[in-house]
Amino acid sequence: MPSGKTHDKITVVTAIAAVPVWWWESATKDWAGLAVGLTAYFFSGFWLSDDLDTHSIAYKRWGALRWLWWPYQKMVPHRSWVSHGIGFGPIFRVAYFLVMLWVTMRGLLWVLIQVHIPVSRDAVLGSFWGLTTDWTAAHPSWAVCALIGLVLGGVTHSVADAIVSWAKRVW
Repeated sequence: MPSGKTHDKITVVTAIAAVPVWWWESATKDWAGLAVGLTAYFFSGFWLSDDLDTHSIAYKRWGALRWLWWPYQKMVPHRSWVSHGIGFGPIFRVAYFLVMLWVTMRGLLWVLIQVHIPVSRDAVLGSFWGLTTDWTAAHPSWAVCALIGLVLGGVTHSVADAIVSWAKRVW
């Protein structure tokens, strides 16, 4: 398996290489869509890495929020189809992250209510998810670019691991 630094370099190089491919294949030449896709790709490659199931560089990047990934590390075996699965792995990590974000927000709002700060949990959470769904409905092509970027960031990691593992077996 490549090291975390090697995975980071692969993420950067493949993102740079993707720009001319996108330009050639894109019918609309939507630069904002490209920016959304590349941002999602970098986020997936650097922060939603396949290696979040270990004490990896990606795990350490979360800093004070790395506790969000502790349950994931306990549930998901390293290099399993859940963590390194092509397509499924990145989508599962995004879903996991969104669930943990929701649980964390709900918990923080509960604490605010307990210390008598008037706040409506349902209104705050509803507004957050409403903004997300409104943005997706208003920019469906950008949402697709984001999804593609998130998935390809994980796919790149899995493919690099597979190539290195194959090469080690061959040699």
